Amino acid sequence: MTIQSAIDAWRDRIIAHDSEATALRSGHGPGQDHHHDDHEDSKHDGGHVHGGHGGFSYTNRPRDVHRTDDPAVNGLFALIDSDTTVLDVGGGAGRFALPLATRAKHVTVVEPSDEAVGILRERAAAAGLSNITVVNERWEVADIATADLVLCSLVLHHVPEGAAFITKLQERASGRVAIIEMMEPPSALEVPFYERVYGAVPTPMPGVPELLDLLWAMDIHPDVTMLPPETAVMGRDRDEITSQIRRRLDVEEHTPEDSRLLAALDELLEETPNGYTVTGIAPRRPAIITWTTDLRAGK
Repeated sequence: MTIQSAIDAWRDRIIAHDSEATALRSGHGPGQDHHHDDHEDSKHDGGHVHGGHGGFSYTNRPRDVHRTDDPAVNGLFALIDSDTTVLDVGGGAGRFALPLATRAKHVTVVEPSDEAVGILRERAAAAGLSNITVVNERWEVADIATADLVLCSLVLHHVPEGAAFITKLQERASGRVAIIEMMEPPSALEVPFYERVYGAVPTPMPGVPELLDLLWAMDIHPDVTMLPPETAVMGRDRDEITSQIRRRLDVEEHTPEDSRLLAALDELLEETPNGYTVTGIAPRRPAIITWTTDLRAGK
């Protein structure tokens, strides 16, 4: 695959998803662009670089900053030490920034969501962490110094111009880039509800396979560490889940679409010790994708 064809394939997939989702929600045929922002918000305690609907996370809950049972955090710990500076792009409310700050020299978070930034600052203060800097801007326009490790988690599947975004990640990494993505994007959790409400689903956003195609075409050949599968959880409060899924699918209360959605929630939501999941949804399969920038530069 040539670099241009890989860039086009990545962009076309995301644009197709957004256009088809907008058309379904608007009651029009696929392919009509109604300029609706369909970027999802479920980023594991985080927002993302482009904004989106209010209520930025299904899993926005406090986590122990000193936890040792999080495979993704442990995988990132293996990449840092007490002298490491970290840049967390789209870091949201600090799922990774906070624990990394307990072991790294300094962590800078680039995050445009005011809500996420407010929560991050509150949690950092509560944890007594003073080595976190927050840049409340979009990554594409942020003027940021380099860091030893540049991290980007569950963001790229929202970004049509993926190659340019990745290039900037690489340019700001003096040592290593780490990208966390899923084999299937987080929006897979919503597919059964889309289908029942609208009778169809949009083209899936890209996941790890498509990201690897793009990286390879960019002459980046990363290491890939698959993390243990995790059960996809929408939350613990049934009413909050209902409000979230209404907002994300643009469903208004007391409409035929709402009746179909409520019936789907009754049918598909399954309570687990960790919260509500969706019946029949495969476990999420996250991966940490890393490469060393100084090696790529021939140093």
